[in-house]
Amino acid sequence: GELLDLVANQSGLKEKEYFGLAVVDDAGHYTWLQLDRKVLEHDLPRKPHLLTVHFLVKFFIESISHLADNQTVELFYLQARSLIWRGLLEVECDVVFQLAALGLQAAHGDYQEDATTRTLLKKNTLLPTYVLKEQPSNAYCEDQVI
Repeated sequence: GELLDLVANQSGLKEKEYFGLAVVDDAGHYTWLQLDRKVLEHDLPRKPHLLTVHFLVKFFIESISHLADNQTVELFYLQARSLIWRGLLEVECDVVFQLAALGLQAAHGDYQEDATTRTLLKKNTLLPTYVLKEQPSNAYCEDQVI
């Protein structure tokens, strides 16, 4: 855990027990580093000349209401959004639309008007490609978010 402690301390994270460090193996899968071993003691991918260690949520919880710190909640949200966006975490389209609406509200405040919201949706690219492909049109998706 020294590296995880360093990352948590540097970012001011208080609830580090939900997080871990991982590297991407040669097959493109995440491999968690064991915290009781030094990074170079792991069987690391051979390809990259530069090793990238990812700081990720390792243990998801049933409800974010169990989290005490806003920064932890934000990191959970950012990782979930990334997983959904990349298609690694599939959720129903209604949930994606609701999350997009909440993301817009968090970033830009309460709803103003349809035209403004449609512009913000296009700028922020909150809807994953797989959702856009499954729906009749982009306008339909925008309507669902609004």
